[in-house]
Amino acid sequence: MTDALAIPAAGSLQAVNTDRLAAAIDASLAPATRTAYRAHAERCGAYLAERRLPLADEAIADYLAHRADQGDAPATLKQAYSAIGAVATAQGFPDPRGPVTRRALQGLVRAGRHRGRGPAAGIRRASLEAAAALAAGAGSPFGLRDAAILRLGSDCLLRVSEIAAVQVADLAADDDGSGRLRIGASKTDQDGRGVTLYVCAETMRTVRAWQAASGIDSGPLFRRLSRAGNVIGDRPLTAASIRCIVRQRGEAAGIAGRLSGHSLRVGSAQSLVRRGADLPALMQAGRWRDAATAAGYAAGELAGRGAVARFFGGAD
Repeated sequence: MTDALAIPAAGSLQAVNTDRLAAAIDASLAPATRTAYRAHAERCGAYLAERRLPLADEAIADYLAHRADQGDAPATLKQAYSAIGAVATAQGFPDPRGPVTRRALQGLVRAGRHRGRGPAAGIRRASLEAAAALAAGAGSPFGLRDAAILRLGSDCLLRVSEIAAVQVADLAADDDGSGRLRIGASKTDQDGRGVTLYVCAETMRTVRAWQAASGIDSGPLFRRLSRAGNVIGDRPLTAASIRCIVRQRGEAAGIAGRLSGHSLRVGSAQSLVRRGADLPALMQAGRWRDAATAAGYAAGELAGRGAVARFFGGAD
């Protein structure tokens, strides 16, 4: 392997030659393990580069949670954890794995053992609205924040990294009470041309309630809170924290299945198709470039609208 492997480090992107990696680790690892380590490194490097994340503790935890969302087994997550440390140090970087990554791995392995493999379950629209209402019902800052996260993520089919990146200035209200969210660079928009997404009126009301409770009128929209419900600093919630919020609020509302941050995106895709959206409309809503990828999010719903369901589903 002689191609460059792009791995972000110290806030910038550096091209690291994989020949150096091979020379450093080949002698100590079995051939199959060397191949697996290289594959893990390439996937992690691509993930960090797409999101402009540094080679650092929280970013690696976020990557492992992403792989768990995609259905990686506990053993695969452990191997990815080992590979990232070995590759980073072999190429002259400090080991990026710290306490956040270790805790994340422990939780992901434990959850994987209990729940098994498979894609994240979708939080469909009706269930989403129930979970958001339950969260906001007590009127606490925690509940209002989490309800706004749930609703905005569902309306705009956002990835957890995109939820974390939302700024107050990105969200504008329309005269009818609905809103528009401006998203800049994303996984499928590396040039940063951006896109404007529709936000429902009820979501805008929930967001404004969260802002009123928190006093946030600029900067990151979603932030950490103290036990007393006060905003801590001006840094946004991490993607890993948002994943936990989605899972915990979904479980509290009695939503079954393996929930993750990706459940909002999956569930909205399923609900849109169930309510009549065709594949081009679904691709536009979720900002997918590839039709097969978009279809995979709502495969069951699309099958129910296919030729067999339409023509063979009834009695002859």
